[in-house]
Amino acid sequence: MRTSDAVQVMVKVLGPHIGETMARSAAEAHCRKLDLLDGTIGSDQVEQVLGRLGSGLNIFLGRERSGTVIAEVRRALQAAEARP
Repeated sequence: MRTSDAVQVMVKVLGPHIGETMARSAAEAHCRKLDLLDGTIGSDQVEQVLGRLGSGLNIFLGRERSGTVIAEVRRALQAAEARP
C-alpha cells in the first residue's frame, strides 16, 4: 500500500477522535520519523506507526479507548488493502 493512502485511512479513522488536523500531523510525523513518507508501507511498518500513534492516543483517550481506536485503524487499513 502506498504510504500516502495508509495515512489517509489513518486520518479518516482518527479524525473523529482527535480532529483531522492532529490526526494527519501525527500520522505524517510518525511516517517521516520512520522514513516512510515516500513510497510504500509494509505491514511491519504499519505496526510501527500504529504503535507510536497508540502511545500518543493514550494521553488523549486513555489506554482502553486508545486500544479500541488503533484496532479500528488496523481493520480499516486491512480493508483498504484488500480493495482492488
